[in-house]
Amino acid sequence: MSQKLSVGVMQARRDARLKVLAGVGPVLEGSLAEIGVRCGNPRCRCARGEKHRSYILKRHVRGKTQNLYVPVDLVKEARRWVEEYRRARKVLAEISELNRAIIRAHVSTKRARARNRAAAERRPPK
Repeated sequence: MSQKLSVGVMQARRDARLKVLAGVGPVLEGSLAEIGVRCGNPRCRCARGEKHRSYILKRHVRGKTQNLYVPVDLVKEARRWVEEYRRARKVLAEISELNRAIIRAHVSTKRARARNRAAAERRPPK
């Protein structure tokens, strides 16, 4: 929020972002990763180096990485959920920044009013 916007404009932008947030669908925190795995069968192609494709969902919980196997038939859906989570997080960050800007504008307006009142009281009457 580098430019000076009125509180009303910032509130309108925040309300628009809240409406976007209301349209958020299913979400899934983490990152989807494709990995290569070996099945253990000595005659399988993976024993010769051509690994099987598998998908996992990775996320950090209290400083540790948690992996969750994602079945192949759910990969497309899980990918959409992860994208939706990232979109929702971005919208939440925008809303939070607008709210901080509204608070800063309110505080600076209130201080300016107080300074003007104090200056008016110090002026000699005409």
